[in-house]
Amino acid sequence: MENLESIRDEIFRIIERYDTIVIFGHANPDGDCVGSVMGLRHALRELYPEKKIYGVGTHPSYLPTFIEESDEIDDATVEKALAVLVDLSDLGRVEDQRILKAKEIVCFDHHVADKDEYAFPVYRDETAPSATYILAKVLLERFGFIPKKAAPYLFVGLVTDTGRFQYDCAPATLKMAATLVECGVDCKSIYKDLYRQNSLDLRYRAFVYDHFRFDGLVSYCCVSKAEYTKLGLTQNDAGGKVNLLSLLDNHPIWAFFTEQDDGIIRCELRSDGYYNVQEVAKRFGGGGHIPAAGCRIDSFDKVPEVVKALNEAGKVENA
Repeated sequence: MENLESIRDEIFRIIERYDTIVIFGHANPDGDCVGSVMGLRHALRELYPEKKIYGVGTHPSYLPTFIEESDEIDDATVEKALAVLVDLSDLGRVEDQRILKAKEIVCFDHHVADKDEYAFPVYRDETAPSATYILAKVLLERFGFIPKKAAPYLFVGLVTDTGRFQYDCAPATLKMAATLVECGVDCKSIYKDLYRQNSLDLRYRAFVYDHFRFDGLVSYCCVSKAEYTKLGLTQNDAGGKVNLLSLLDNHPIWAFFTEQDDGIIRCELRSDGYYNVQEVAKRFGGGGHIPAAGCRIDSFDKVPEVVKALNEAGKVENA
């Protein structure tokens, strides 16, 4: 804990030195990534009104409608800025690679480290349910409150990364949710937006339910770019749907393989918590958490290798 506190304080000392700050997230952003980028943007704007604070990156269409567009900034702005990296620490997976032009980098992450040392300060809590949880926690510790405009974004990240508290309903997680609600978060509106459906959603679900497969412990589906673009979807819309297959016919592991614009296959791996899919993701160059992880492979030809590894995934003790 003392080490985390010292890293937290170091990061905020660095933040306080810069007039311009740009917040970056990962490729194929999800609710936690967008909630972290935009929530921290609002928090820092309120806490440091004299600074120029920007959040960059795309947003998937399924997120709540209150979420604002990210900022469009030029290279010159990045080159004089501090970059704050959220929800990942692997620079190769940052959506906007201009982060490499920033003067300095700091990071908040809740994923398992992929190496022992980083060239920048990383506040990492692998036990945290979401990156937004970490941000809410450090804001409370450092300033004693969570800025009101930041709270809805931080709540969205917490809700989506816990699967509406299915994957993490620990007392500390629920207490943080309650703290965010006390900041004025409109839960009903957020849930209504998150779980809304349209005809494209239904057509895509129909495709998935017509093309999934079983293999041992695993249910999985492969979706090519040609198939989802034919339905009018982008790669961000098509990805992030792994939980359409959750616990299908009591299969404890489920996976989704989506072709990206560059031809790489995005692999989303999930389990019921009793199987360690993180170890599988790491074997293929990815990472994440024990019940929820991801990686990338270069073609659908390698899907059987991933599925085989999932069937061999270790069981989690005391899950």
